[in-house]
Amino acid sequence: MKIKILPLIICLFSPFLLLGVFIYGNAYYKDYHLKSSETTVKDFIEEFIDSSIQIMHFERIEETNMWLVQLKINDSKYGHARFNKGWNGKLKFIYLATDPSETYRQYKTNKGNYGTLYVHELDSNVAKIKLTTNWKNFEKEIEVDTSAPFMKTFKLPPNAEDTFPAIFTFYDKTGEVISY
Repeated sequence: MKIKILPLIICLFSPFLLLGVFIYGNAYYKDYHLKSSETTVKDFIEEFIDSSIQIMHFERIEETNMWLVQLKINDSKYGHARFNKGWNGKLKFIYLATDPSETYRQYKTNKGNYGTLYVHELDSNVAKIKLTTNWKNFEKEIEVDTSAPFMKTFKLPPNAEDTFPAIFTFYDKTGEVISY
């Protein structure tokens, strides 16, 4: 009687494979456990920093796996947070940063690179903000239609790899540079 080796190997290693899948799935579920709702994210961040927050913007970058939050902490400090969406449809917290009045970040997503400008407090005379970098000759102009806190996300060209940090130049409605 000849024993077939392949079914024997499958029977011996399938419990280890199932155990590995279970451990990976359990760890994944613990990381990606937040519902993609503003209320859930607000509650999570408030518990994380032990302060009350107000969410100014909560949005997904186009059809990518990344969600961004612009927030105000204790009615005085501004910040932003990043979350990634997993295959189970839930969010994973990546980081939280407190910002000066404006900041820029570049994000690598599953659909390419994106840039996001976060503006918290802006002079009402500003009509346009130009972002530039010295070493990669990257330049992006963003029209401003409000002085209220806002965030603008835009797709970066494929050759724009390292656009962070950026230098800000502010322009008024006539195109003159504003010292800010």
